[in-house]
Amino acid sequence: MTTIGVFVATRWELGAVRHAFPASEVRVVGGVRCVVARHTSVEWCIIPMGVGPERATAIAQRMLAAQHFSAMWSTGFACALGPAGIGDVLIGTEAILENGAPARPPVPCAPAMVEWVTQAVHAQGVPMRSGGFVTVPRVLCLAEEKRAIAGRAGSIGLDMESAALGLVAAEHRIPFAIVRTVSDLADENLPLDFNLFLRPSGWAKGVVACLAHPSSLIGLNRLRVQSQVAGAQLTAVYRACADRALHEGIG
Repeated sequence: MTTIGVFVATRWELGAVRHAFPASEVRVVGGVRCVVARHTSVEWCIIPMGVGPERATAIAQRMLAAQHFSAMWSTGFACALGPAGIGDVLIGTEAILENGAPARPPVPCAPAMVEWVTQAVHAQGVPMRSGGFVTVPRVLCLAEEKRAIAGRAGSIGLDMESAALGLVAAEHRIPFAIVRTVSDLADENLPLDFNLFLRPSGWAKGVVACLAHPSSLIGLNRLRVQSQVAGAQLTAVYRACADRALHEGIG
């Protein structure tokens, strides 16, 4: 049995991946409630890890203490750092963690798995790019922050988990892949400081910020629509991958 650990940050991303499979079940692994879908000889274990590199590392380590994975995929939404449209597919070739600490070498994705996913997505005619990812420990809300990252790194995608997951996968010698869809662009400001919502005590501050700036609701609605597009494309990507795995297996 080939078991793919599909790690997602939020329930919206989990729902988008789960929707790609006709049947699934909830299973507790290592104390984590996961969604498991089985297609012949391939089992897709969809794992909610929370937002940020620290949570990604902790959940990945906990899962690997209880479950063997044939591969680990970082999936969900991402900010496009280069030319792209909302919903486009970004397939990572490597990921680097930018957290203020001394720079570490990029974490490579498994070339054979990158090629396998690329072919599965290409068969569906979905717009797609491949290249490096940058992982950061906080939400970058301003376009100038995103453009600065893009200018330094020359990467195609920005997220908050991939490099951390890749480091855990490398430690355990497990093939690693990044499969994400674009939910926001490098030249867009986010309507709120979403970092407020990442802290247990921050929700009240986030709500106050919305009330204090009603115009932010327009931006929130725009982001909601973009996330729906990204989610629909993520579902399409996993249907394509499941279909290819069903007929050809996973190399």
